[in-house]
Amino acid sequence: MKKTNLQNFHNNGMRVALVTESLWSMGGANRVLESFAKMYPDADIYALFGDTKSLSSELQKHRIIYSALNKRLFIKQLYRYTYHLWPLHIEKFDLSQYDLVISSSASVAFGVITPMTCKHIAYVHSPMRYLWDLKDVGIKEFGFLKRMVTNFLLVFIRLWESSASSRPDILISNSKFVARRISKYWGREVDYVLTPPVHFYEGVIKDKSERGKKDHDKYIVAGAPFEFNKKGEFLLECMKDSKIVLKLIGSGSKEPRLRRKYSKYKNIQFLGKISDEEKWRVLSKASAFVMPGIEDYGIFPVEAMSAGTPVLAYKAGGILENLMEGVNGYFFTEWNRENFDVGLMKVLNEKWNYKKISESVKRNNNSEDMFKKRFKEY
Repeated sequence: MKKTNLQNFHNNGMRVALVTESLWSMGGANRVLESFAKMYPDADIYALFGDTKSLSSELQKHRIIYSALNKRLFIKQLYRYTYHLWPLHIEKFDLSQYDLVISSSASVAFGVITPMTCKHIAYVHSPMRYLWDLKDVGIKEFGFLKRMVTNFLLVFIRLWESSASSRPDILISNSKFVARRISKYWGREVDYVLTPPVHFYEGVIKDKSERGKKDHDKYIVAGAPFEFNKKGEFLLECMKDSKIVLKLIGSGSKEPRLRRKYSKYKNIQFLGKISDEEKWRVLSKASAFVMPGIEDYGIFPVEAMSAGTPVLAYKAGGILENLMEGVNGYFFTEWNRENFDVGLMKVLNEKWNYKKISESVKRNNNSEDMFKKRFKEY
């Protein structure tokens, strides 16, 4: 990959804007945005929609400008149905006063229009997922008419995305997996792969763990598998008749429906949004972390491994860059109950070196400080 010196773009006194799509919660993409906000404490933040009150205190320090979409009634519940308007509204942002624009993009933020005198660095979490290889996963639950309309609109958004992909001056991806998707669908090579900042477990990890030694103490955990690409319903179907407890951390668009459908099973626990302290307690004491879907990078399983917890993951996506079979977890390769169960039993029956699991990801991933350093020094 072509190396470009970013240091020239990080001079003091520059007017900086940060651009993203959604500010509804502090998920992985907005944790990255938070790191950029710490690097540029005077930066303004532009977003298509969101709720400032749901953000971290760090992001709330910044001036936040929302698009006109955020003024629509029930936008929080309906914003996914306005996807065909996102390119129009991302292009409406007036960034003429800025010297540097950093977009943290999971769909359209990379497509902002910047003036000739402005440098634009795009940190890409993913090309728009339901435009390309994950299209069928995203719309297969739609009815016939809705699928027809969606497929029609996606044609025009693909044309827009292909054109807009040339706008950033520097293109950074969050994983090699995303870099390959960018190359295939945008026809452009990324300048740099920079993995996102991860908050590692800071507790003590013992070689001989008692976790899950008794059957009634044994549980596995999943991190917010409530979007179309995360296969939450597949996981719940696999686990609903199990004697093993499944704890689900976090929230997402499909959570209310899945909670209504599966809360009746005694072994399934929806924890919702929990504190960082509680998250680490749950992750560090789990027998395994399970990731049934395709993630662009997968911060949650990396956090789990940093706490010494082995991972069972579907063999695709960014997790391939962190999971080493027999060292920190195992893969399953098909979305069926039998294949999943075989993989889960392998993880639960393995005699793990928990310290080695933790060390395996701390060597290969960025802490927040290392992320900032590598971003500025590249």
